[in-house]
Amino acid sequence: MYLYTIAWIISIVVLYWVILLVFKIKLDRFEKEINNVFRQRNNLIPSIFEVSKNKIIKHEDIFAEALKLRKIDFVENSLWMSLSEIIRTQTLIHNELNFIFRICNKHNKLLKEGNFIYIRDLIIDKSFEIWTKLEFYKRIIKQYNKLIKIKQISIVWLLIPLGKKQTI
Repeated sequence: MYLYTIAWIISIVVLYWVILLVFKIKLDRFEKEINNVFRQRNNLIPSIFEVSKNKIIKHEDIFAEALKLRKIDFVENSLWMSLSEIIRTQTLIHNELNFIFRICNKHNKLLKEGNFIYIRDLIIDKSFEIWTKLEFYKRIIKQYNKLIKIKQISIVWLLIPLGKKQTI
């Protein structure tokens, strides 16, 4: 009877560890997916730059900050920073894109150009995809952190070396 109880407890701990490990692997994979969508959106910035080049006054000044932030993002992605750190830069890039689109929407010639509309719609679609993925990611993080909290309350925390993920 005593051995069955120990075997049962060990199997529960192992099962809990496997569930947490699978959860963490899926979260890491989802973070990479989100990062790829960020990168895809940011790769469209030079296209918007080229399409609007001859239509906007002080073109270089308007795009300077967005291009600088894109370079910073490129470095951050190559250094394997956490998603929450990358999101800080991505928020600034998003604000710059909003600024650029507000300026571009004031130029009728640019609004009639098919390439501009196509690239703008691609950026908007990528931004929407990012938003939906981030909302789903936040829900998953909450569930994962609850499981980690249960682990830390019980004796299982000694046996499983996984920690909380930072929420965004």
